[in-house]
Amino acid sequence: MPHTQVRFTVEATPAAVHGARHRISATVRSWGASSDEELFSRLELVASELLTNGLQHAGGPMTVEVSLEQGFLVIAVLDGSRNLPQPSAAAVDDERGRGLLLIETLCLFQGVERTDSGKRCWAVLPVSTGPAPAAGRSTQDGSAPDARWSVTAAGERLLSNLFEICP
Repeated sequence: MPHTQVRFTVEATPAAVHGARHRISATVRSWGASSDEELFSRLELVASELLTNGLQHAGGPMTVEVSLEQGFLVIAVLDGSRNLPQPSAAAVDDERGRGLLLIETLCLFQGVERTDSGKRCWAVLPVSTGPAPAAGRSTQDGSAPDARWSVTAAGERLLSNLFEICP
């Protein structure tokens, strides 16, 4: 699958977040990345959470980057705040406070890095997960089938080189 990417800027408004989420999904569909509706549901939810965090905590224009590389979708949102997102302990009836947990649960990798003009929050989704191994079995590489990884600063640098999420 060839490398494909798009970059655009949106204002920090609820309407712009809604429009950007659908633009991201439509763009990835136009690339023919997958016909998996679950992927597009996850992609839209992750995009919505990244954009909403920028809207609520940074304000101002946000730049969206989406790329498809080697079977992975990389989505990043750049905003003008240098404050890094912090997980919160949401109560059962809270309407907010679960965005970072959702992103971590839905993605293979996620991270944040400061930039010269603010920060970049990014997440990586696999385009196709393939058939799941039978219950109680590991994958061919020995890892658990539902494994998620945390990324260290060195890992973030490596990923930025591999997926070109940094300009």
